[in-house]
Amino acid sequence: MDHSSLITAIASVQRLDGVAGAFLFKGRNAIHKQMPFSDGRTLDLMDVLGEMLEGYQQVRRRIRQVYFQFDAGVLLVLVQDTSALVFFLTSRADPDLVASAGTVLLKDFAVHLAGLSDQAGATPATPQIEELIVATPRAAQEMAAKREARVNNWGGLRKQVEALLGKVMGRAQVVAMIDRKLTALGIDDPYRLPAEELRQLATRMIEVVPNTTKRAALLSELESVLQEFQL
Repeated sequence: MDHSSLITAIASVQRLDGVAGAFLFKGRNAIHKQMPFSDGRTLDLMDVLGEMLEGYQQVRRRIRQVYFQFDAGVLLVLVQDTSALVFFLTSRADPDLVASAGTVLLKDFAVHLAGLSDQAGATPATPQIEELIVATPRAAQEMAAKREARVNNWGGLRKQVEALLGKVMGRAQVVAMIDRKLTALGIDDPYRLPAEELRQLATRMIEVVPNTTKRAALLSELESVLQEFQL
Protein backbone atom coordinates (compact mmCIF):
# COMPACT_ATOMS: atom_id res chain seq x y z
CA MET A 1 0.00 0.00 0.00
CA ASP A 2 1.36 3.42 -1.01
CA HIS A 3 1.83 5.77 1.95
CA SER A 4 3.26 8.75 0.04
CA SER A 5 0.19 10.99 0.40
CA LEU A 6 -0.10 10.12 4.10
CA ILE A 7 3.58 10.89 4.76
CA THR A 8 3.31 14.12 2.78
CA ALA A 9 0.36 15.19 4.94
CA ILE A 10 2.32 14.42 8.12
CA ALA A 11 5.26 16.40 6.76
CA SER A 12 3.06 19.44 6.17
CA VAL A 13 1.96 19.40 9.81
CA GLN A 14 5.54 18.80 10.94
CA ARG A 15 6.58 22.02 9.21
CA LEU A 16 4.36 24.08 11.50
CA ASP A 17 6.40 26.25 13.83
CA GLY A 18 7.80 24.39 16.83
CA VAL A 19 7.07 20.82 15.62
CA ALA A 20 10.37 18.99 16.12
CA GLY A 21 9.27 15.47 15.23
CA ALA A 22 6.41 13.20 14.16
CA PHE A 23 5.66 9.52 14.58
CA LEU A 24 2.70 7.41 13.40
CA PHE A 25 2.00 3.86 14.52
CA LYS A 26 -0.80 1.32 14.64
CA GLY A 27 -0.48 -1.42 17.22
CA ARG A 28 3.08 -2.72 16.76
CA ASN A 29 3.36 -1.35 13.22
CA ALA A 30 5.59 1.75 13.00
CA ILE A 31 4.13 3.38 9.89
CA HIS A 32 6.27 6.52 9.90
CA LYS A 33 8.91 7.90 12.25
CA GLN A 34 10.72 11.23 11.99
CA MET A 35 11.66 12.02 15.58
CA PRO A 36 14.67 14.02 16.85
CA PHE A 37 16.23 10.92 18.40
CA SER A 38 17.21 7.40 17.37
CA ASP A 39 14.83 4.85 15.86
CA GLY A 40 15.51 2.62 18.87
CA ARG A 41 14.23 5.24 21.31
CA THR A 42 11.28 5.94 19.02
CA LEU A 43 10.31 2.26 19.05
CA ASP A 44 10.71 2.17 22.84
CA LEU A 45 8.34 5.13 23.00
CA MET A 46 5.90 3.25 20.76
CA ASP A 47 5.94 0.30 23.15
CA VAL A 48 5.21 2.50 26.17
CA LEU A 49 2.44 4.45 24.45
CA GLY A 50 1.01 1.27 22.94
CA GLU A 51 0.71 -0.38 26.35
CA MET A 52 -0.97 2.72 27.75
CA LEU A 53 -3.51 2.86 24.90
CA GLU A 54 -4.22 -0.86 25.14
CA GLY A 55 -4.94 -0.40 28.84
CA TYR A 56 -7.59 2.20 28.08
CA GLN A 57 -9.09 0.01 25.34
CA GLN A 58 -9.36 -2.96 27.71
CA VAL A 59 -11.47 -0.95 30.15
CA ARG A 60 -13.52 0.51 27.27
CA ARG A 61 -12.25 4.04 27.78
CA ARG A 62 -12.08 6.01 24.54
CA ILE A 63 -9.05 8.28 24.51
CA ARG A 64 -8.52 10.89 21.80
CA GLN A 65 -5.66 13.10 22.90
CA VAL A 66 -2.82 12.87 25.43
CA TYR A 67 -0.52 15.76 26.35
CA PHE A 68 2.78 15.03 28.11
CA GLN A 69 4.85 18.03 29.21
CA PHE A 70 8.57 17.49 29.90
CA ASP A 71 11.47 19.85 30.56
CA ALA A 72 12.70 19.33 26.99
CA GLY A 73 9.32 19.79 25.29
CA VAL A 74 5.83 18.40 24.85
CA LEU A 75 4.72 15.03 23.53
CA LEU A 76 1.31 15.31 21.88
CA VAL A 77 -0.47 12.01 21.14
CA LEU A 78 -3.56 11.96 18.92
CA VAL A 79 -5.51 8.70 18.85
CA GLN A 80 -7.96 7.30 16.31
CA ASP A 81 -9.12 3.72 16.87
CA THR A 82 -5.85 1.73 17.16
CA SER A 83 -3.68 4.30 15.35
CA ALA A 84 -1.71 7.02 17.12
CA LEU A 85 -0.08 10.13 15.65
CA VAL A 86 2.63 11.55 17.91
CA PHE A 87 4.24 14.99 17.69
CA PHE A 88 7.23 16.26 19.65
CA LEU A 89 6.77 20.01 20.27
CA THR A 90 9.13 22.74 21.38
CA SER A 91 8.09 25.86 23.29
CA ARG A 92 7.53 27.68 19.98
CA ALA A 93 4.69 25.37 18.94
CA ASP A 94 0.97 26.10 19.23
CA PRO A 95 -0.29 22.77 20.65
CA ASP A 96 -3.93 23.54 19.81
CA LEU A 97 -3.10 24.26 16.16
CA VAL A 98 -0.98 21.11 15.85
CA ALA A 99 -3.70 19.04 17.53
CA SER A 100 -6.31 20.49 15.19
CA ALA A 101 -4.23 19.78 12.08
CA GLY A 102 -3.33 16.29 13.30
CA THR A 103 -6.93 15.44 14.09
CA VAL A 104 -8.06 16.48 10.62
CA LEU A 105 -5.24 14.43 9.12
CA LEU A 106 -6.32 11.29 10.97
CA LYS A 107 -9.90 11.76 9.82
CA ASP A 108 -8.80 12.34 6.23
CA PHE A 109 -6.83 9.09 6.20
CA ALA A 110 -9.15 7.03 8.42
CA VAL A 111 -9.96 4.53 5.66
CA HIS A 112 -6.31 4.20 4.70
CA LEU A 113 -5.24 3.59 8.30
CA ALA A 114 -8.05 1.09 8.86
CA GLY A 115 -6.64 -1.04 6.05
CA LEU A 116 -3.15 -1.22 7.55
CA SER A 117 -1.84 -4.09 9.63
CA ASP A 118 -1.08 -3.61 13.32
CA GLN A 119 1.74 -6.18 13.26
CA ALA A 120 5.40 -5.25 13.74
CA GLY A 121 7.34 -4.79 10.51
CA ALA A 122 4.22 -4.66 8.33
CA THR A 123 5.15 -1.24 6.93
CA PRO A 124 8.60 -0.88 5.28
CA ALA A 125 10.77 1.95 6.54
CA THR A 126 10.10 5.21 4.68
CA PRO A 127 12.85 7.48 3.33
CA GLN A 128 13.56 10.84 4.92
CA ILE A 129 10.78 13.36 4.37
CA GLU A 130 12.87 15.55 2.10
CA GLU A 131 13.70 12.60 -0.13
CA LEU A 132 10.07 11.54 -0.36
CA ILE A 133 8.50 14.91 -1.08
CA VAL A 134 11.29 16.57 -3.07
CA ALA A 135 9.67 19.93 -2.34
CA THR A 136 11.10 23.42 -2.60
CA PRO A 137 10.89 25.66 0.50
CA ARG A 138 8.08 27.59 -1.19
CA ALA A 139 6.16 24.39 -1.88
CA ALA A 140 6.64 23.30 1.72
CA GLN A 141 5.23 26.61 2.95
CA GLU A 142 2.24 26.25 0.63
CA MET A 143 1.53 22.74 1.99
CA ALA A 144 1.71 23.98 5.58
CA ALA A 145 -0.52 26.96 4.79
CA LYS A 146 -3.06 24.68 3.12
CA ARG A 147 -3.17 22.42 6.18
CA GLU A 148 -3.53 25.37 8.58
CA ALA A 149 -6.38 26.83 6.51
CA ARG A 150 -8.39 23.65 6.87
CA VAL A 151 -8.64 23.76 10.65
CA ASN A 152 -9.98 26.17 13.23
CA ASN A 153 -9.03 26.56 16.89
CA TRP A 154 -11.82 24.39 18.30
CA GLY A 155 -9.41 22.76 20.74
CA GLY A 156 -8.58 26.07 22.42
CA LEU A 157 -12.16 27.31 22.31
CA ARG A 158 -13.48 24.10 23.83
CA LYS A 159 -11.11 24.52 26.79
CA GLN A 160 -12.53 28.00 27.41
CA VAL A 161 -16.13 26.76 27.13
CA GLU A 162 -15.33 23.92 29.56
CA ALA A 163 -13.85 26.45 32.00
CA LEU A 164 -16.98 28.59 31.84
CA LEU A 165 -19.36 25.67 32.30
CA GLY A 166 -17.12 24.38 35.08
CA LYS A 167 -18.36 27.28 37.19
CA VAL A 168 -21.83 25.74 37.36
CA MET A 169 -21.25 21.99 36.94
CA GLY A 170 -18.59 19.32 37.47
CA ARG A 171 -15.81 18.85 34.91
CA ALA A 172 -16.78 15.27 34.04
CA GLN A 173 -20.35 16.44 33.51
CA VAL A 174 -19.15 19.27 31.27
CA VAL A 175 -17.02 17.01 29.07
CA ALA A 176 -19.82 14.46 28.70
CA MET A 177 -22.37 17.17 27.94
CA ILE A 178 -20.22 18.72 25.19
CA ASP A 179 -19.63 15.33 23.56
CA ARG A 180 -23.37 14.55 23.68
CA LYS A 181 -24.19 17.95 22.22
CA LEU A 182 -21.79 17.44 19.32
CA THR A 183 -23.38 14.06 18.61
CA ALA A 184 -26.90 15.47 18.82
CA LEU A 185 -26.02 18.27 16.41
CA GLY A 186 -24.46 15.78 13.99
CA ILE A 187 -21.06 17.51 14.18
CA ASP A 188 -18.44 14.84 13.56
CA ASP A 189 -15.54 17.21 12.94
CA PRO A 190 -15.84 20.60 14.72
CA TYR A 191 -12.32 21.51 13.55
CA ARG A 192 -13.70 22.11 10.05
CA LEU A 193 -16.50 24.50 11.06
CA PRO A 194 -16.32 28.04 9.67
CA ALA A 195 -16.03 30.89 12.16
CA GLU A 196 -19.74 31.74 12.35
CA GLU A 197 -20.79 28.13 12.94
CA LEU A 198 -18.05 27.72 15.56
CA ARG A 199 -19.39 30.79 17.36
CA GLN A 200 -22.91 29.36 17.27
CA LEU A 201 -21.66 26.02 18.60
CA ALA A 202 -19.94 27.63 21.60
CA THR A 203 -23.08 29.65 22.32
CA ARG A 204 -25.29 26.55 22.21
CA MET A 205 -23.02 24.85 24.75
CA ILE A 206 -23.55 27.70 27.23
CA GLU A 207 -27.28 27.88 26.55
CA VAL A 208 -27.80 24.44 28.15
CA VAL A 209 -27.39 26.07 31.58
CA PRO A 210 -30.97 26.10 32.99
CA ASN A 211 -30.59 28.97 35.44
CA THR A 212 -31.43 32.19 33.56
CA THR A 213 -29.18 34.46 35.62
CA LYS A 214 -26.17 32.15 35.50
CA ARG A 215 -26.69 31.52 31.78
CA ALA A 216 -26.77 35.25 31.01
CA ALA A 217 -23.57 35.80 33.01
CA LEU A 218 -21.76 32.97 31.23
CA LEU A 219 -22.92 34.17 27.80
CA SER A 220 -21.49 37.58 28.64
CA GLU A 221 -18.15 36.00 29.55
CA LEU A 222 -18.30 33.86 26.42
CA GLU A 223 -18.60 36.98 24.28
CA SER A 224 -15.22 38.15 25.54
CA VAL A 225 -13.73 34.73 24.79
CA LEU A 226 -15.16 34.75 21.26
CA GLN A 227 -13.63 38.18 20.65
CA GLU A 228 -10.24 36.85 21.73
CA PHE A 229 -10.62 34.01 19.23
CA GLN A 230 -11.74 36.53 16.60
CA LEU A 231 -15.11 34.83 16.17
